[in-house]
Amino acid sequence: MRFNGAMEILPEPPPSYEQIITQKLVECGLSSRGLKVSYEDDFQSYEIVIGPSANAMAEMFSCTRDAAAGEIVSFDDQELMSGYHAFLAEGYRPQMIASAESELAKRGLLKGFPRRVDFASDALFAEALEEHCGLVKGEVIQPFGDKLVVQPPPEALRDFKATMERYSCLYSAIQLASARGEGKFGFVGNQASALSD
Repeated sequence: MRFNGAMEILPEPPPSYEQIITQKLVECGLSSRGLKVSYEDDFQSYEIVIGPSANAMAEMFSCTRDAAAGEIVSFDDQELMSGYHAFLAEGYRPQMIASAESELAKRGLLKGFPRRVDFASDALFAEALEEHCGLVKGEVIQPFGDKLVVQPPPEALRDFKATMERYSCLYSAIQLASARGEGKFGFVGNQASALSD
């Protein structure tokens, strides 16, 4: 093969996905020194860890979300992590409201849906949500501190399919109330986990 006396220069290899994400995050104002982007087999996704030396600020959340392109974002700083989760939740709020309203409308239960301002306490509001979905007051939702705890009766947990059929309206009602900022609900079951904040 002849090169006509000149050495052929190979093109630069394309940047890796990690480099592309890092560059986008740097364009958001983050310092590359505090960024770690790696593929995590456990998550089947890339994880972006933003450390203190990245100089992250809440004003960068929108750009960070866009740069992450759906990958997992973690902040070493718990205050920033909480703020980022709240930012994401706020962004999903319109979708959550639309989804819950759609489910309730299919059941003919969107009209007359209870609003928190119409009740003297969270407990009375919770009872109204249960009643609106055809359940007995206090059957599933109980006040617990400043939250309303969702705990189906123990026998309901034995048959998941039947439980979902019985309580799916209530779960949509809770989703709508939560997304509207009309209550803090927690879920208690086999795996105690937060349903909403």
